[in-house]
Amino acid sequence: MSTHSLRAVRTRPVAWFTSPAVGLVLATMIWSSNFVIGRAVQGLVEPLALNFWRWLIAAAVLTPFVWRAFAAEWPLIREHPGYVLALGLTGVAVPHTCSYVALQTTSPVNALLILILMPVVVALGAWRFLGQPIRPEQWLGIALALLGAASILVRWDPAILIDLRFNRGDLWMLPAVACASTHTLLLKKTPVGVTQGPLLLASTIAAVLLMVPAVAWSGIDTLRAISAVWPAALYVGVFASAAAFFFWNRGVMHVGPERAAPLMYMMPLYASVLASLFLGESVEPYQVAGGALVLAGLWLSRRR
Repeated sequence: MSTHSLRAVRTRPVAWFTSPAVGLVLATMIWSSNFVIGRAVQGLVEPLALNFWRWLIAAAVLTPFVWRAFAAEWPLIREHPGYVLALGLTGVAVPHTCSYVALQTTSPVNALLILILMPVVVALGAWRFLGQPIRPEQWLGIALALLGAASILVRWDPAILIDLRFNRGDLWMLPAVACASTHTLLLKKTPVGVTQGPLLLASTIAAVLLMVPAVAWSGIDTLRAISAVWPAALYVGVFASAAAFFFWNRGVMHVGPERAAPLMYMMPLYASVLASLFLGESVEPYQVAGGALVLAGLWLSRRR
């Protein structure tokens, strides 16, 4: 075997691991677990305090890895303060606080049914503001994936869907969906010369600074509030924030928001698997059928 062949064999696993598509899948898997944790700690910590500490931890984790690149790109980043603040608001400060508030009073079924509207909003936004056409098979893929995700949540039982009652928590999910969709679209407008690592750190710092007045105004004692759930805060800070957003932002910048967003439909499927592994719940036929629809929809929506 030649030296060139050996080099190709050695680099293949690295190329697979750094694939933008793999990063998008990892991000949605981690976010699924974050959703479960957010529900588990409801009533134990204020949503704003949890989100504040989550992203403060994320900034501390990101800084050693991207500091040199951040310092080198700072002259470019500081030329776009409005863009950085918009990313911080739409991707960090507002949507996750709203989600944690929603989980105080709504069920995971209701919240996820609203959350999976995001790919539809992103596809429409990309069509309206970025001039990206939506082909008929993409519309069909979106519809199939939406049907599959919804069927997992309602277990193919019409009675569950009929009995759904939207409450205050459900309404809190609407700004979360709107902000997360806007954030995904904004990533396609990243200034030339700015890479996603420094941009994520800059938007995270901006969001933390924006949340400080809100925390102070609400009178939350963040140290006391977080002491009871610090393992959860550490997990969501390191994995659901720093790692997942790094994977997601990198993937969106490579494949585009309209192709990345449908992967959000996989979150109910991941939640079913996590429940089977860690809660002892068996995989039901409705989950298999729903998962098949999700995968079929993703395949159609991501076809070139």
